[in-house]
Amino acid sequence: MEVYLTLFKSGLPKEEVLKKFEERADKYRAVKGLIQKYYVHDESSGEFGGIYVFDSKENLEAFRDSDLRKSIGDAYKFLEPPTKRMFEVNLVLYEQKKQFV
Repeated sequence: MEVYLTLFKSGLPKEEVLKKFEERADKYRAVKGLIQKYYVHDESSGEFGGIYVFDSKENLEAFRDSDLRKSIGDAYKFLEPPTKRMFEVNLVLYEQKKQFV
């Protein structure tokens, strides 16, 4: 399993970024090997981003080379180059989705 993190500052107002998150979500549902995507915002830095969980490094690499990934900067009007990091998952705490009560 692999995790990809990208953080960026947008030239768009927060409300518009959140709207674009929702508008573009279906495109990510079709990405091969994408197990989950978390859309994030850090109020203190003003950064938005995505945390992607992939089933394999190959599928993560394919996404990184995709037109969808390349469209992110234009969609969100990046103000500067984004921060991008890749992580290999070494241990999973919960094998199945934990039910919260």
